Amino acid sequence: MDNEFQWRNQMRKLNEAVEPARDLWPDIAARIAQPVAAPRRREWRRPAFALAASLALAVGAAFTASRLHQSGSAPVAALDGARNAADGAVSLTALDWARPTDPKLAAAAQDLDKASADLQAALEARPDAVFLVSMLNRTNAQRMRLVRQSAISG
Repeated sequence: MDNEFQWRNQMRKLNEAVEPARDLWPDIAARIAQPVAAPRRREWRRPAFALAASLALAVGAAFTASRLHQSGSAPVAALDGARNAADGAVSLTALDWARPTDPKLAAAAQDLDKASADLQAALEARPDAVFLVSMLNRTNAQRMRLVRQSAISG
């Protein structure tokens, strides 16, 4: 019984307000009053990064333009292949410029384009279907791999 009394007494003491051993406010006020040395601003970084990004963009554009210039007749061949004989109209898809010359790869590209068109039509019918977006992304990734493979082999 004596043990329970001591236990309850200790519980009551936990509920009482406890004063700290020393006052902390003078130290806090002294630290607030001290001037803080501002970190050195590096104003040169932003223009340097902008210049580097512009340079990278220019090099990439020049590289892409030189690759298109070297391939030369590929866009013309894509346009000739897309002409409709009945009315002379041109119907192009987004990836007609990247039509592989290898017949096996061209057939695979045509299948992937058809799948992509079907997925886009399904996505227009059900815009809330997230799984269709992921399937379309995978189809486009496969198409890009096919284009890379065509560039390597051709």
